[in-house]
Amino acid sequence: MDADSPTRMSNTVFLRLSGPMQSWGTTSRLQLRRTDAYPSKSGVLGMILCAMGVAREDAPKALGPLVDLQMGVRIDRPGMTDWDYHTAGAGIGIRKAEGGIKLTASTKEPETLLSRRQYLFDASFLVALHGDPVTVAKVVDALSDPVWPIFLGRKCCIPSEPVLSGNGEHESVRKALESVIFATDGREWEETVSLTAIIEHPPGSKSPANATLVYDVPRTLKNPSHGPRWVVEEQMQATVFAPFWGEPPKRRMLDYTSPQWKQARGNRLAIDNGLCVFCKSPAEDVHHVTYENVGREEPEDLRSLCKLCHDACTQLEYGRDLKTHRIDPADPEQRQMILAQVQKLLTGRRLGRRRVIREASRASLFFEDAPGGG
Repeated sequence: MDADSPTRMSNTVFLRLSGPMQSWGTTSRLQLRRTDAYPSKSGVLGMILCAMGVAREDAPKALGPLVDLQMGVRIDRPGMTDWDYHTAGAGIGIRKAEGGIKLTASTKEPETLLSRRQYLFDASFLVALHGDPVTVAKVVDALSDPVWPIFLGRKCCIPSEPVLSGNGEHESVRKALESVIFATDGREWEETVSLTAIIEHPPGSKSPANATLVYDVPRTLKNPSHGPRWVVEEQMQATVFAPFWGEPPKRRMLDYTSPQWKQARGNRLAIDNGLCVFCKSPAEDVHHVTYENVGREEPEDLRSLCKLCHDACTQLEYGRDLKTHRIDPADPEQRQMILAQVQKLLTGRRLGRRRVIREASRASLFFEDAPGGG
């Protein structure tokens, strides 16, 4: 990287640590290997050294500038913890304290060590490393083109997203973490979300009363040795990413017991004379064709439907992952699609349920006479 590169001026690099499995152990003992609830500094710096191609025996020289970087972790998705069994030494053997290889009594083969190991499943963290721009630039270079593969704590833990998530100029670790948009899967519609962050307290100043001392600052990697640092758990607000499929509805939940909804529902049923707009059976439900005006629905936002037609429209919406704008049963262009879904319901449901539908509604006669029915 040349001296004029934009990343040379950056004092913060972001890492996205997300994957099916992660493990960040700082309290592992013998056959019992636990994981912390968030990435450790030793684990993150070890991963960076791996990307740089630094061998374990050469780590102490390379660790100095990296340790000086202040680290913060934003917990975007905490995941869940569980245990698994792990074997070590298969075919090679485990050494005895007095020397030599342990042998299994029954087979006289080299003994395999069985250990219990804890993992974080389906977790996602945003890590910010803040400090010297030259060191930050070297980290960006290494993660952009790693010498050796990088893992989330252990070799079985593969990242599901690119680890390098960007870099920039920020006043502090907290400001850096707050600047990154929180990417939701579409089930969260707030404009901001409150997230927990673990932020390293810079050395040389008195630690806050709520600080916690953790021992995860790496000194060596070949024979692991760790020093202490102070960290503080904080809450921060992050802006929620607007999903690509459109703007979110004004409200996540609709209050079906509110007077406003009861009036809007009654108005739509009156307009449709109490009949399903699709098959003209007695209407049981009122269906949203858009959620743009949730809480203040106009008649054109709604359609009266019988139970069968409503089920068909709802299944089509779920199958297409529709958000704000939904299936419109009054749209002629959507007619054949809805008809096909109704036929699936009539033929795919269990016999007893199909009989109830046919006995309770004249809708089945409509669909038997409709093109493609039967």
